[in-house]
Amino acid sequence: MRKFLSLLLALVMVLCCIPAVAETADGVYEGTGAGLNGQIKVSVTVSGGKITEVKVLEHSETAGISDPAIEKIPAAIVEAQSADVDIVSGATFTSKGIIDAVKNALNPDAAEEAGMPFEQPDILVIGAGMAGLATAARAAELGLNVLVVDQAATYGGSANVAGGTLLGTCTRMQKEAGIEDDPDLCFADFVRLGGAGNFNEEIAREFAEISGEAVDWLDDLGTDFGDRVPYFGVYQPLNVARNYSGKGGARAFVVSLYAELEKYFSTNAYMMLNTYVTGLVTNDEGAVIGAKARLADGTETTLLAPATVICTGGYAGNEELLNKYNFENVLSTSPACVTGDGYAWLEELGAPLTNMDFCTAYAGGIPTSDDFRSFGYFNATNGALWINTNGERMANETGADSHVKSETWANAPHNIVYTVFSSEMLIPDAKVFSTGAWGSVKEEFDPYMESLIEKGLAWKADTVEELAEKVGLPVDAFKATIAAYNDGCANGNDPFGRTKQEVAMANGPFYAVKTVPYVMITCGGPMMTKDCEVLNSDGLVIEGVYMAGEIVGMANVGGRNSIGGMGHGNCLVWGKKAAEVIAAKLGK
Repeated sequence: MRKFLSLLLALVMVLCCIPAVAETADGVYEGTGAGLNGQIKVSVTVSGGKITEVKVLEHSETAGISDPAIEKIPAAIVEAQSADVDIVSGATFTSKGIIDAVKNALNPDAAEEAGMPFEQPDILVIGAGMAGLATAARAAELGLNVLVVDQAATYGGSANVAGGTLLGTCTRMQKEAGIEDDPDLCFADFVRLGGAGNFNEEIAREFAEISGEAVDWLDDLGTDFGDRVPYFGVYQPLNVARNYSGKGGARAFVVSLYAELEKYFSTNAYMMLNTYVTGLVTNDEGAVIGAKARLADGTETTLLAPATVICTGGYAGNEELLNKYNFENVLSTSPACVTGDGYAWLEELGAPLTNMDFCTAYAGGIPTSDDFRSFGYFNATNGALWINTNGERMANETGADSHVKSETWANAPHNIVYTVFSSEMLIPDAKVFSTGAWGSVKEEFDPYMESLIEKGLAWKADTVEELAEKVGLPVDAFKATIAAYNDGCANGNDPFGRTKQEVAMANGPFYAVKTVPYVMITCGGPMMTKDCEVLNSDGLVIEGVYMAGEIVGMANVGGRNSIGGMGHGNCLVWGKKAAEVIAAKLGK
């Protein structure tokens, strides 16, 4: 065993209660707590032995998702005169961050040092998202000494804000529902939906074989799967119902995995947050033996272990990489911490990246701010025409499935699609515009349209010609497109075969809204073996390093399409498998 050469970070463990406020001197106190995207700083005012005000001073939480917690938690603490208040549904980590910050502010002496319960780790897990938690929890179960590090202030990564779908073959839930499945049928779906030749057949078949036992393991950990009824998928239907949803989204998976890992914190598991890995460490033979890291206080250190697992997620939080590999214009629902660092580390070791040019695009993002992770949504199924920068339609708008929508926005020139419609095409009370997490908040049409017009993201005109001129579209081409659409409405021969919501654009006012694709997940990555070992450009294993999760590349496993459950499936299946492979290799 190599000696573990690391400066340990003393972690602050906040007590579950705060001292009686009456015993706290009047004044303004400040404290911090870990939110979803980083530290939350608050001030707490105490006057006359009472908490009179709680203010959130600084945070980097996601707009829309965090707003209810930032508004309600401080008021609830003042009303209760205690930090023992309920979290706000849908903003769990922001709520907890504010609560912990208040506890820290009023009880700074509650901090105590906590160290690793072992001298040296057997496995270093880089990333504490769903893949990292799955790897670490299973490794701890198998008796490995586990060190988990993450640059974020909290665990969970993208899964904290994602929908909760998993894919698994021959699971307990399928058997309960009387559903017969087979790994060969699952693999056939990868070929049918993802395209033969686009993926690594070895790992595709392995996923089909072992995904069910991984889902059953998560079930054994007490995950809430709601009604427990498998379904055919959220995108193009699978050939057998083998999708499962966590109640409340992917947080259900995170909660179960963290709870399992937490059982081992006093014996053989340790987590270091706010720890930024700057690169991998190799020996003279080129094998990975650990990583270099920067601790929260700026201290540089080296973390060594016989096995290192890269669970750093994708790169959907990195606009520069999205522009490089996928889209000229793009938005993202991903947390800021998903920066794609793992790709660069593995490339430096000689690992080629595959399927990087493929990335699932979602339709109708409106770039309403300078932050590409904060944007509005246009409901791309409400009958509007989808017009590219050449003034041309691109698809049957009302008959398009998720794949067609993705292809339309991904392949449009400059990735810009103008959604064009007339006032007569508007369905009363339709959810045309939305904001918030996953477009959860409906916006009223008139005021939101006016705000978009003011920002230069939407246009209104009395004639088709005027609309084209305002938007900057080729007038003749746009007029011809609208004329062909109107002729199709009148004669039942739409150029793209549209048969639903055929309302002619005959009378103004006419509208256009600029939209671009948004992403939730990236789909390419390095090549690996079915044992999660990373391969170099010669197809040889790079010793000492493994990977799991989004970095594996959804397209490398299931092909170039959106297959429901593959994103979280790659986290769970390969995280569990990596831990088991390493345990066997180390004789555990």
